[in-house]
Amino acid sequence: RMQLWSTVLRVLGLRQGMTDWEGMWKTLEPGEAFDLGTPSPCLTAILPQLTGRSALVPGAGRAYDAIALAEAGFDTVALDISKTACERAREMVGTRNVRVLEGDFFAHSAKYDLIWDCTFLCALPPAMRQEWAAQYEKLVAADGALVTMIFPIGKTTQGPPFGLSFDLVKSLLEPYGFAADTVLDLPPGTHMAKMPFGNTVVVWRRASST
Repeated sequence: RMQLWSTVLRVLGLRQGMTDWEGMWKTLEPGEAFDLGTPSPCLTAILPQLTGRSALVPGAGRAYDAIALAEAGFDTVALDISKTACERAREMVGTRNVRVLEGDFFAHSAKYDLIWDCTFLCALPPAMRQEWAAQYEKLVAADGALVTMIFPIGKTTQGPPFGLSFDLVKSLLEPYGFAADTVLDLPPGTHMAKMPFGNTVVVWRRASST
């Protein structure tokens, strides 16, 4: 696994602890490194249970997941900080009901019925995790849901991606009023076969609305 991630870092032109997302997206091909080339199987597994009208996908990349949400009936926003990623996403989206926005997640301001966090938290430096949780308190509508794909469970080496666990994510979100409503444990490697770590999908709702 370490050899695999070292290869990924080399492909992306990154060093440990430094993530140049714009530089990475200039060379990243579909299906390479963490770009799956398709919607995450973890999203596909939980999608029939998801409800609402508006949806946000932060760190959307080529917008595979945003497209899947749009095709399921959501008015979807695909948000990414990389200009090149957004250009690639617009090429993928075409005429589908997905609005691609270039911007900083932590500066984004809107309310959504559903937010899908897939490999976004694990890409952030651990020092930003509290800010990550606080931002979701602002973005998730009162009756909405935050759906997180907790991955890579069991990874202990330096990231990104940084290892996560259910208990860790719970400790981040509970102070902001979120409680786990649905927990879907999927076989290791469901999200990414070439990185066969654990992956759990959790639907979080405001504790006051459960």
